[in-house]
Amino acid sequence: MVVLGALGATYLATSLGQTSPVIAIAREVPWGQPLTAADLVEARISADPALEPIPYVDRNQVIGLVAATTLKPGSLLTRDALTDQRLPAPGQQLIGVGVPPVQLPATPLRAGDDVLLVPVAAGSVPATTEGAASAVEATVVQTGAPGTDGLRVVDVLVDAADGPDVAARAAAGLIAIVVVAGE
Repeated sequence: MVVLGALGATYLATSLGQTSPVIAIAREVPWGQPLTAADLVEARISADPALEPIPYVDRNQVIGLVAATTLKPGSLLTRDALTDQRLPAPGQQLIGVGVPPVQLPATPLRAGDDVLLVPVAAGSVPATTEGAASAVEATVVQTGAPGTDGLRVVDVLVDAADGPDVAARAAAGLIAIVVVAGE
């Protein structure tokens, strides 16, 4: 009985001590951005059937893939968090919109936020005249740091049909950004 107990304890101790190398995230990777080697780090975990992290030996296979969601530092990387679809997707256009602080919420925009690009007339007055363009639905891809001119560039995805009008208004500084409720 004592020998069987000792063997059982030894087996339990060695099996609990076995870990597997898996891929973890070293720094935040915003949604839509490709993974680089610097974004990945090795983590060692005990096997758990509830977890499906990518083994570290597959590291080179995930470099260059795109984050399907914002990846947080310290999280384990799974296949569901990756896509090979680069931005913009077919039927979309990626546009940089430079906006002054008064045309942007004070709450920081995050990758994946749904927003409305509201056309404004000169002087930040809403463009409400007949025939004026209406608000355009967009998704935030990335937000840059404020420039020396005070403008913050926000990269957004819009439908291809809206792209040229949004780009023209953005170039003239005639767009305000409104965050809408996510679904």
